[in-house]
This record gives sequence, C-alpha cells and structure tokens, in this order.
Amino acid sequence: MERDFEDIDRILNFAAEAGRNMLKCGGEIYRVEDTIQRLCMAFGIDNAEVFATPTTLLLSVYKNKKVYSVVKRINERSTDLNMMKNINALSRNIAYEKLSIDECEERLEQICKKESYSYTITILGAGLVTSCFSILFGGGEIDFIMSFLVGMVTKILQEYLSEKNLNEFFVNIICAAFIAMSSVVCVEGGVLKTMDYIIAGVIMLLVPGFALTNAIRDILDGQLVAGTAKLSEVIFSGTATAVGMALVLNWYLRGGFF
Repeated sequence: MERDFEDIDRILNFAAEAGRNMLKCGGEIYRVEDTIQRLCMAFGIDNAEVFATPTTLLLSVYKNKKVYSVVKRINERSTDLNMMKNINALSRNIAYEKLSIDECEERLEQICKKESYSYTITILGAGLVTSCFSILFGGGEIDFIMSFLVGMVTKILQEYLSEKNLNEFFVNIICAAFIAMSSVVCVEGGVLKTMDYIIAGVIMLLVPGFALTNAIRDILDGQLVAGTAKLSEVIFSGTATAVGMALVLNWYLRGGFF
C-alpha cells in the first residue's frame, strides 16, 4: 500500500509507541519486533530495522537518502496480555482496513487507556488463584480460606508498594516476608496445622513464571541480549522472594535471623 512519506516521523513514532506499550505489557521481543515491522509495512515502509530489549526500543528507517530513527525508553513493566493482543491485532488490521495515521494513533490511544480488569477484580482474582493453588498442593478447606484471605492482602500490599515506585526487588522481599509471617500467625493461632500449603499457594503471586517463559523463548529465538536480561530479572526476583521468606522462617524456626 502506498502512503505519503511526509508523515514518516509520525509513522515511526506510532510504530515505536505501539512496541513500547507491548514491552510494558510483558511482550516477547520477537513479537514486539514483528509487530513494529508489520505496522511499518502497512504504511509502505518495508526496510524498518528494529532492536528491542526489555528496557529500550530502537527503530530506524532509511528512506529518500535520509535516516529516520526513534528511541523509546521502557521504565516500567507489568503483565497485560489483553492489551498486547489488541495492539498485535491492530498491526494486522491496518493494511486490511486502510487506516490513516490519525485513525491508528487514536485506536492505539484507546487500547492503552482501556483497563483490562478493575482493582477489585484483580484483588479477588489473586485470592482465588492462591486458594486454588493451596488445594492443588494438597491443602484442605481451611487452607483454601486462609490462602484466599492472605492472597488478597498480599496483592493489595504488592499494588501499594508498586504505586510508591519501590524497586521490585524490595517489593518481593516485603511481600514474601508478609506471606511467611501470616503463615506463622495462622499456625501459632491454631487456625492451621501446617504452613506448607498456604505458603505454597500464596507464593505463586511472586513466582515470575511468565517472565521466565519469555526469557527462555527469546533465548531460543536468538534474542540473546534480551533473553539474558529477562533471565537476570527472573533470578533477582526469585532471589528476593527467597530472602524475604527465609528471614521470617529462619527467625521463627531457629529463633534468629541468621
């Protein structure tokens, strides 16, 4: 499709912004690069060069004896599969619907503004997931109920600390320590006979399974820089969770932190 290249800067900025939002949603590197290239090709730019990492996105095009480039910085990351799916769908629909750059920018803005789930649904979902995991690991009815309650409070704490822009490493330490302390209180209060099931269930909120999957997939796809960076993030996240859990359990079981 032939497009007017007078708006090439807008096209590149639009494509890069779409890729940046996909990275913020936890998208795989190969998917982000493929989406950006599809967006550029939809506007007649078939030689776009994209380099993406979990924290940086570079897009460059050589056209009319000039080099056009844009750099985007990714300062925060989360998991939003619905937004990632919608942006990916937009990249495939542009060519079919022959959308203008104005319409594309408007649709992208609408996608990014739309919230997938409300705060209440997110908290209740966290409680339900953790309680189901406690049953999966062999817990009973009481474990289900306590995991549901502790899971919701842990998610509230996690969201609160994230809003305060606290580093994810320390967020995981604090949340893991809270999970362990809640488990100790339940056992000492006679509510539970063992803390194994509640810990195993609620700790799943802090397990970076999605990030680990993406890291391995990127490495296997040849994205060594991005894959290694994500794998390092997973290791630090897991280490933080282990540290927070160990501090409380070591204090409880041995009477001291060390």
